[in-house]
Amino acid sequence: MSHTHDDFSKIGFAKTFFLPALLIFAIPVVSLFFFLYIQGHYDDEARAGILGQIRIDKSLTEQEKANAEALFKNVPLSRLITVSGNEDMVNSGAAFDYATFRWAIRLSLYSIIGGVVVFVLSALCVFASLRSQWVQYVSLSVSWHVLRIFGAAQVLIQGVLLFALSYWITAFFFEIYVPKLMIIVGILALVAIGAVIKSIFLKLPNETFVEGTVIEQDSSPELWQELSDICEKVSTELPDQVIAGIDDNFFVTEQSLTVGENKYSGRSLFVSLSLLKQLNGTEADAVLAHEMAHFSGNDTIYSQKISPLLVRYDHYLQGLYEGGLSLPIFYFMNCFRVLYEVSLGRLSRKREFRADRIATEVTSSRDMAGALLKIIAYSSYRAKVEQDIFQKEEVLENANVSQEIEQGFDDYAGSFLSNPDISHLQTSHPFDTHPSLDDRMKAVGCSLESPDSQVMLSKPGDGQWFQKIEAADQLEGEQWKAYEERFRAYHEETLPYRFLPETDDELAIVVKAFPEVQLEGTDGLLRIDHECIKLHSWESPLRFSDILDCQMDENQTLSFVSTAVTPNTINLKKFTDQQKVIEAVERYYSRYLAAKEYQEHVKQPGTNGDE
Repeated sequence: MSHTHDDFSKIGFAKTFFLPALLIFAIPVVSLFFFLYIQGHYDDEARAGILGQIRIDKSLTEQEKANAEALFKNVPLSRLITVSGNEDMVNSGAAFDYATFRWAIRLSLYSIIGGVVVFVLSALCVFASLRSQWVQYVSLSVSWHVLRIFGAAQVLIQGVLLFALSYWITAFFFEIYVPKLMIIVGILALVAIGAVIKSIFLKLPNETFVEGTVIEQDSSPELWQELSDICEKVSTELPDQVIAGIDDNFFVTEQSLTVGENKYSGRSLFVSLSLLKQLNGTEADAVLAHEMAHFSGNDTIYSQKISPLLVRYDHYLQGLYEGGLSLPIFYFMNCFRVLYEVSLGRLSRKREFRADRIATEVTSSRDMAGALLKIIAYSSYRAKVEQDIFQKEEVLENANVSQEIEQGFDDYAGSFLSNPDISHLQTSHPFDTHPSLDDRMKAVGCSLESPDSQVMLSKPGDGQWFQKIEAADQLEGEQWKAYEERFRAYHEETLPYRFLPETDDELAIVVKAFPEVQLEGTDGLLRIDHECIKLHSWESPLRFSDILDCQMDENQTLSFVSTAVTPNTINLKKFTDQQKVIEAVERYYSRYLAAKEYQEHVKQPGTNGDE
């Protein structure tokens, strides 16, 4: 549910986030004015009746009448009955009504005042979070706990107010009450409360899985020695483990990681085998010095502390969003989540610039700039290769992603700087955001427009650090093999959802995944294939392309609105396994709709597909 800084600046914070956040005051403000009005109306009627009785009461002297009239003219009955000893001034029904008004007004005021206080407190916390990582963590922690409690209280209070309004609006203005309306509002309020309670107590998974192999110190001593030298220059300790994988990034973290079947805690460094092959030794030095600088700046410690808070916050927002009536509270809390995203982004930029500066001091501006260019160029080219392979509309015998990258990267790197969006590209990272390439290049004293940038990018890497890892070729090959097999399998799974078969090959792909289903019912045999539904009692098959709508009524009958003259229905009661019928219809019809959308949008000229 979080938003990026680009969303913040492009769409306009006030219109997109701040104004919706004010909806949290809508229900309590309406309730406050409504119940004040009703209470005042009741007081006016009661005053008129009491003053009339006083005037005709012959047992009172003129002075007593004057005193009594002054009392009831100046003090409303709703306040008088709250004084001890005055409870008998109204009957039980009126007392209950007044108590309802009194508590509705109180709850409305609590909601409004609480909203203002929490708004100011959270705004101060966001403002303070810009000062440092420690302050950011403390302010986010305080703000999160306050907002969580406040959000739950608001859902409960506003649910009660809505339920009260559902009765009193019709009862007061129209002298009737609508039980169905009250039941619906009550159920919606309970659903919202239930969604919030669930999100509060939901146990979230705390495992982070990383694809790779842990490189032990005794297996690659040269690697660890070089890393130790860099750590000494950066003034930090060695990581507890080094993980080598094929993802197109480098990162450090102190979060617990699961690699294969083993869990690792402490300080972890992830290195990309594929990228290490593309970098010169000094460029790799710069990258690893950058990563170790995050350790020296305690960046990973605060990321480890803040990350669980953000995960809890986002799941809480999801609960509020799904709660229906809790949407105003969602918009209120989401406003501050977006503000914190801006705060996190700004400090993240500072961390990255600091790490770049330290890496530049340990190596050189040229080494850091060359590493940035090659990493982002490689990541961009890998994404292009994978997209091109994935868009192929045929069964892949092999998804040769690594081979395609190896063969084409040098040519791609030669033209990479001509990419019009190059200045906005960022390095990928599983736990953090990064400044743009242009900003980072300028910060280390280089320029994308400089001819030297093309020279750095075009110079092939010597893979010195890759060679320091024992059996690096074998490790990389095994990981690419596993990755490409998953890639190929997923590609094959998506193929049937792309075709409205026109050739024998396309038909074979679709039929393999969606063979004809036959379901026996008392009304005859139901058959469903990739293009139509057939029922023994129907005059002709119902083609998916002719269906306009499908609905199920209370009699367990599926009714199809189609271009056919004769309506088509399936009486589910005539089938032993009704759910199986529903699932088959949904699955095969969904495939048709997905393929239709793909053919209409992805493959049409002017789209990102084939032209």
